[in-house]
Amino acid sequence: MKISAIKPFAVKGGFRYWVFVKVETDTGLIGWGDASDWDAPFSITEAVRYLEPFLIGKDPFDVEKIWWNNTQIFKRMWGGIAWKAMSGIDTALWDIKGKALGVPVWQLLGGKIRDRLRLYWTHCGSAQFAHHQYLNSPRLRSIEDLKKFCERVAQSGLTALKTNIMAMNGTPLYGVPREEIFTGKISNEEVETACMEIEVFRKELGNKFGIALDTAFDYRLDGALKLARALEPYDMMWLETETFDVNAQERLTHLTTTPIVHGESLYDLHGYLPYLQRHAQKTIMVDLAWNGLTMGKKIADLALTFDTAVSPHNCHSPLTTFVAAQFCASVKNFDILEIDYDDVPWLDELITEKIQIENGYLLVPERPGLGTDLIEEKLLEYAVER
Repeated sequence: MKISAIKPFAVKGGFRYWVFVKVETDTGLIGWGDASDWDAPFSITEAVRYLEPFLIGKDPFDVEKIWWNNTQIFKRMWGGIAWKAMSGIDTALWDIKGKALGVPVWQLLGGKIRDRLRLYWTHCGSAQFAHHQYLNSPRLRSIEDLKKFCERVAQSGLTALKTNIMAMNGTPLYGVPREEIFTGKISNEEVETACMEIEVFRKELGNKFGIALDTAFDYRLDGALKLARALEPYDMMWLETETFDVNAQERLTHLTTTPIVHGESLYDLHGYLPYLQRHAQKTIMVDLAWNGLTMGKKIADLALTFDTAVSPHNCHSPLTTFVAAQFCASVKNFDILEIDYDDVPWLDELITEKIQIENGYLLVPERPGLGTDLIEEKLLEYAVER
């Protein structure tokens, strides 16, 4: 069996873009991968097309070899767009291998440790605040709206959530560009707003419910520490805050009792190693659409060496959830899996098999490969226009 074609697809995902990769073989067997970034979809599709001629005629079973060959092709473009293109191809190759052998990908990764995966609802409340028009969901405009929304969260059966700081005095903080964010400062009003929102979730959902807050790269060390300490009374599942300064990340982790999580924007073993060596976080987040299954598994094993849990970054497409399920089923130090529980109405139209959730847990797929296929006609129907 040889690779005969590689085709990328840029698809509308509502408040973000999805990029999918289809790898075809001369036997007719195909594999699907996800290379999604919320932005710049055509940069990724062009990077995929650039790699195609290097891979035509190659054996799709040579997943490891192809990964390292691609790193050589992109040796001066480590991470970013290049690695997202590589990762989409990588995942599609794992899909082909699983289908050809008649086994789920988790079997190829060493076998299944668990049958179900605890989930948390990501962008919970903040998506309904900033992106409601894509979700067929009423917009959250007030604390009273948030309290009412908590009824829906409780009814979902999920046991944890992650949200964002939504607004301050009626001014949106999430989902809109802000020049002042580049300063890395955090105002007293922002801290008060964050605590007010978290307090609503805690009061309405109870003390056993996991609650996390994601601020990404918004704040420098002093701002992140100020927020982390303010959140200490709420028994947070974690505060997610990022910096490429490992010293700052380590200092933040050791100066607050609020658990700190990061890592979704890192690539490769070398990117994660210094943070793991310094125990600069409670849990690392690995994005499998940006590191692939090949590198993602290596990163998880490296984290295990440093007694650190792994929680995949998974706020892209429905296919990414299937990819993450294969990964999480086979990783010893898995913690909890992210999912956009409230997503665009056309999400399920794109896949042949649906994600199975039961009592707040994702049931690990048993079908060969990733456990689902994408429907190419639907990808074209929802294609992003240049």
